[in-house]
Amino acid sequence: MKKTLTLFALISLLSVQAFAAYWVVLKDGTKYKAKAKPAITNGKALVMLESGSSLQLDASLIDFPKSEQQTKLGLGDASVLGVGAPAPAPAKAEGPSLGSSIKLRKLPSQQAQAPSPADTAPAVNAPVVASGPAMSNEVVDKFVRAFENVGIFEHKVTSPAPNTIHADVTADTEEKVFNAISATAFLMVRNAGVQGAQVDMVELFMGTVTGGSSGRFRMTREDATAIDNKVMTREEYFVRKVLF
Repeated sequence: MKKTLTLFALISLLSVQAFAAYWVVLKDGTKYKAKAKPAITNGKALVMLESGSSLQLDASLIDFPKSEQQTKLGLGDASVLGVGAPAPAPAKAEGPSLGSSIKLRKLPSQQAQAPSPADTAPAVNAPVVASGPAMSNEVVDKFVRAFENVGIFEHKVTSPAPNTIHADVTADTEEKVFNAISATAFLMVRNAGVQGAQVDMVELFMGTVTGGSSGRFRMTREDATAIDNKVMTREEYFVRKVLF
């Protein structure tokens, strides 16, 4: 009962926030939450952002069909919510869907020749490469891209232990909270699409822009499988497993 009341309180808190009326999707995959469809004047598009600020872009940079599609869906992350059927791989010029994100190319650091042990002192907070005990940079990068694909651009993703991912993200709306849960479960059951990887635990710590908590979870593979197979909804998972 206490957790249910907590969920209702969170939803009530988040529902009062304004949601975007229009998704502006650029041809390079970048997405912006706007209050309305951009106004075009002399080849320039004026985008009134949800935050209250404005952005002026060349109209040629905007993918208007994709923008209309995302807006009509009501979310900027339809590919995550429809995890039952993987989305077709888009052209490189477009932003990748969550389904296609697990097929992204390797990072340059993964393609380069591995450094000698004498030169491998990792930077503070940097994820350890595949030869170490933690998850590879490629796995970490897949989680970063998945969060950005659902509109979560404030994040810090690391691998503190073998088969474990830790993600601190800013999710200050109900939509972002549940989409972060969906994205995490989707990648966990597929081991981020990285051959030889095994993701057994994801510590998903979500907060608001004001420093509050919007939900902390330690998602296991069992949890992820239940969510991905729709045996348990995201809302049920939130109520049962939240660690405020």
